[in-house]
Amino acid sequence: MSTPFDDVLAGFRLGESETFLRLEGVEDFNRATAALLAQARREVYVLSPDFEPERFNNMEFRDALSAFMRSSRHTDTRILIGDPTIAVRWGHKVVSLAKRMTSKLQIRQLAEEDFQGLQNEAWIVADDICLLRRDGMNGYQGSLASRAIPHAQRASQRFLELWERAAEIPDFRNLHL
Repeated sequence: MSTPFDDVLAGFRLGESETFLRLEGVEDFNRATAALLAQARREVYVLSPDFEPERFNNMEFRDALSAFMRSSRHTDTRILIGDPTIAVRWGHKVVSLAKRMTSKLQIRQLAEEDFQGLQNEAWIVADDICLLRRDGMNGYQGSLASRAIPHAQRASQRFLELWERAAEIPDFRNLHL
């Protein structure tokens, strides 16, 4: 038996449908992220304060991200994180993917001054059209908007500005001996 969440997510069409879905809980976020990645075509930008292991350090996210990156040689996948400590200390499935696909996936750390102002923000933008947003950092509540063009374009522009000031994370690079 499907739930109202399942019904709305089934109608999700990136850039086409008017889907606006409230997300409540990490499972909603994971399912919405998988749907977004399955339909993205050109670019996916992820902003996260600490690379949220509950959302991003699992095989489903890694596999969905990998499938997106392999879908075309023109895909652009970038991730900005504020504090990589957890991912460095405990390892991260996406970091190991980035080490294997260095030309397809880039991960950088936000500049300190940018991170101070963005500690409560987390979002994913796909193709300048779709925006998946987490509301604050207390619990997992947020939204997925399949056609949020002006908001998604502003988020992409802001992401690229932050990207220019961000730094590579030495612990995420492969060491070639």
